Amino acid sequence: MNKKFKISSVKELDEVAKAIAKMIPSNKIFTLNGDLGSGKTTLIKQILEKFEIFDSSSPTFSIINNYMGGEVGEVLHIDGYRIEKEEEVENLGFIDYLKDEPLCFIEWPEKFLNFLPKKYVNISIIVEEQYRIITISI
Repeated sequence: MNKKFKISSVKELDEVAKAIAKMIPSNKIFTLNGDLGSGKTTLIKQILEKFEIFDSSSPTFSIINNYMGGEVGEVLHIDGYRIEKEEEVENLGFIDYLKDEPLCFIEWPEKFLNFLPKKYVNISIIVEEQYRIITISI
């Protein structure tokens, strides 16, 4: 299943965040692909706000941010931008994090793909001149 959104403002991103939030809890792992500055972190922040998590931030330097959110429980926000080898994913303890089945958002997921279960949702963000195209694929 693919669902596409064409948005031209951060305000319109709320519709995308709502659509993704409705996919939870039947989907727990979301990968996000897009160029630097395409809006991956902004989208994740808006999704988390739907679950009353308002203190989220980019995990670019920490790599993994962990939150607790009422109805969704544990949430991981992972930024794989600085990960160069799959070995680093193992050293992070990523497999151990997944054992408790947290809600998980992974930016720059390329090095994580071999560690993911078969079922996950991929979100692609493509930046055009005046808008962004966001595709959600299951």
